[in-house]
Amino acid sequence: MNFDTWTVDLNSASAVHPTGFKLVIEGDLCNPSGVHPGKFPEGLSAVEQARLLRCGMEAIIKMAQSNNWRQDKARFAQRVAEPTPTYKPTRPVLSLKK
Repeated sequence: MNFDTWTVDLNSASAVHPTGFKLVIEGDLCNPSGVHPGKFPEGLSAVEQARLLRCGMEAIIKMAQSNNWRQDKARFAQRVAEPTPTYKPTRPVLSLKK
C-alpha cells in the first residue's frame, strides 16, 4: 500500500486516500485544532493506521504550505485585532482597596 498517495481538497479541509479513507481537519490547515479520521480500511494494523493518519496530515500541510494558505490566517488575525469601539462608555470601577 502506498501511504503517500492522497487527493487533497483545501476548500473542504480534507484528504482522501485511494483506499477510501477520508481525513477532515478543523481550524488552520497548517496547525489544526481538530482531526476527524474516517473509517480505516479493514486489515490494517494499529501501526499502519497511525502511519496512514500521519501521512494524510502531512499531505494536507504540504499542500497548504505550497499554496500559501496562510493568507486566511493573516486575515483572521486582522479581524481579531480590531480595536475596541470608541463609543463604549466608561464606568467607575468597583474596588475593595481603600
